[in-house]
Amino acid sequence: MSDAPAQASALKPTLKTFDVVAITVSAVSPASSVFVIAPFAIAQAGSGMILAFVIAALLALTFALCYAELGRAHRSAGGEYVYAKRVFGGMAGYATFLTVMVMLLFIPPVLATGASTYLNVALGTDFDAQTVALVIVLASFGLAILNIKLNAWVTGVCLLLEVAALLVIVVLGYGHAEQPLSVLVHPQVVVDGALQAAPWALVIGAVGVGLFSYNGYGGAVLLGEDMHDGGKGVAKAVLWSLVLVVFIELIPLSALLIGAPSLSTMIASPDPIGYLLASHGSPLLARVVSAGIFLSVFNALVAIVIQTGRVMFSSGRDALWTAPLNKAFTRIHAKWESPWLATLFLDVPSAALTFNSNLNSLTSFSVLLIVLVYLIVGLCALASRVRRRDREHPYRMPLWPLPALLATGGAGYLMLTLLMEASARDVMVLVGLLAVSVILYCTTGRLSPAFQKL
Repeated sequence: MSDAPAQASALKPTLKTFDVVAITVSAVSPASSVFVIAPFAIAQAGSGMILAFVIAALLALTFALCYAELGRAHRSAGGEYVYAKRVFGGMAGYATFLTVMVMLLFIPPVLATGASTYLNVALGTDFDAQTVALVIVLASFGLAILNIKLNAWVTGVCLLLEVAALLVIVVLGYGHAEQPLSVLVHPQVVVDGALQAAPWALVIGAVGVGLFSYNGYGGAVLLGEDMHDGGKGVAKAVLWSLVLVVFIELIPLSALLIGAPSLSTMIASPDPIGYLLASHGSPLLARVVSAGIFLSVFNALVAIVIQTGRVMFSSGRDALWTAPLNKAFTRIHAKWESPWLATLFLDVPSAALTFNSNLNSLTSFSVLLIVLVYLIVGLCALASRVRRRDREHPYRMPLWPLPALLATGGAGYLMLTLLMEASARDVMVLVGLLAVSVILYCTTGRLSPAFQKL
């Protein structure tokens, strides 16, 4: 193995804070979270989904503060693995890198598979879900290699259409209020066809799904090197992204519960959004909204793949791979000004995962990885000021270390809860990731001056 390329290509700093927020919020895709991810929380916690999402929002704020501080102190397209390496050392960096890479690998097929249902509703067709998901994933990787400034405008326009689709739910729900506002604070589930008070354990269990629905706001730090201000606005981009995501998601989700003609029927429905549209809308409206949802998910995938490309670019620059791969990942396209080979690296394996017919298993494992990454970020934010006194922290979270402690404690508790409920396969995959990270670090990381100098 040799060092990273002597003159690794650099990303062109062209983005403003607004552009980064547009790409980041698009990557979260509030509409896909509401229509694809939230139903899992409804199935788990019933109307307690709202409280679970509120708790998740408060917990996400502590993570956002951690990302904001770390993103300014350790500006890098590599994001979380760079923070772990600089704060806790090489082994932690490799383990975090592999975890983030696998997380980024799993999220596109989860969203794409969920989006296939809405495409069929929009077109009145019966296309195979796996085939549609495969095409969506491949197309998103293809578009993500284009100029990032162009993609920022495209994702921004699509985000407006996405919000418009969510406004339909808000108007239908609050315009046809069937349930009292108290339904938002009194969790209920359906047991044997009847409504019962939801145990708090179910509400807390759905917090992980809430975090998944908001996940992506931290991705703003991955675009710090693309910002023309040298990344000074990255902290603001992280915090604004979270605020917008929470606001855009919670309002339509509350409208969903308020507008349900029958709360028990809505909770038991495999498609609670479709139930609301069928109850208060029209077939044409349902098709229009479904088209908007499909577009929003596709928009999210493009934004996510853009962020993925930045992580892989950074890994090549830091020489985490063999010399040929390091060279390929740091190659910038002459016309599109993007790390195109780094962006396309996960294309085939991510597309292959669309053939996994169990969307529940993909989602649950993705949640597990997300919480693990949040735990790492919380620990880094807790220790960065102490262990890296040589590095300036231009943005300092208020009331430090309280937010970092809350983030670490919350993620740790959720991690233990999820591990207790996880399948043996998921646990073995996590153990396997740790084993591979140890092997890679011992055989590659120790020989990389670029990685050691991070």
